[in-house]
Amino acid sequence: MEPKVQVFGVPKLGNTEEEYEDASAYSLAARRFAIADGATESSFADRWAQSLVRHYTTSPPLTPPASVPLPEWLVPLQQTWHASIRWDRLPWFAEEKARAGAFATLLGLHFVGGDQVPSRWSLLNWLRRRRVGAGRLRWHALAVGDSCLFQVRDDRLQRAFPLDRAAAFNDRPVLLSSNPLRNQAVWKAVRFAEGDCRPNDLFFLLTDALAKWFLQECEADRRPWGTLAALRTQPEFGAWVNQARQDGALRNDDTTLVLLRSPETLTEAPGPASRPRP
Repeated sequence: MEPKVQVFGVPKLGNTEEEYEDASAYSLAARRFAIADGATESSFADRWAQSLVRHYTTSPPLTPPASVPLPEWLVPLQQTWHASIRWDRLPWFAEEKARAGAFATLLGLHFVGGDQVPSRWSLLNWLRRRRVGAGRLRWHALAVGDSCLFQVRDDRLQRAFPLDRAAAFNDRPVLLSSNPLRNQAVWKAVRFAEGDCRPNDLFFLLTDALAKWFLQECEADRRPWGTLAALRTQPEFGAWVNQARQDGALRNDDTTLVLLRSPETLTEAPGPASRPRP
């Protein structure tokens, strides 16, 4: 039987696994999945990215119109990140950089069944959706930055979120910061999406380098989902990433893939699970 979830990650060429700054986490019981891409230019970005994905899978912000504001949702994470740093051991220049904050993208995906009320979900919102189709599995997603979600149905790209063109990627994505003062311009750039889910749909959560490659392949009328779905082990994924980098098809960056197969079976999951960094 194929696994319901596969998580693969490869650090940028020349870096060790300890220097990998992407993060991923999931809970099958809660039906939540998340990836984040820590910004190399900031301090302790890997720690910040890991806290974002873990917190999303255990206690995500709600989607509009009944959402917990992201600034409020981030407060305990920001406090924990700040407390985790040994400020007294940092040289002055490292302390100055760290006080500017860590930065990361965030993409979260949550599946909601028509007969399941998610924790802290708006009752009115749930009842409205239940009238539309009781028992129907739907998905909700949140994105800050350029980590992307792709939904594939019947061997066709059904949805791309939040970016749907390869040309939309740039060197300055929107990033969530551990420093509250650095997030003022972020809130208007937060994106939400939702959609339906059918048997045998595939969902890909990809950090930016792989997401851009995915869209470039789609724009060239190729099937990138077939390539990624055929990779069944971490060594296979690592070998493919290294070859794609050598061929110039994939930018040299931390690269993360979360592949979810047949999400309609997630309700059968016996309990929570998570995947650490590679």
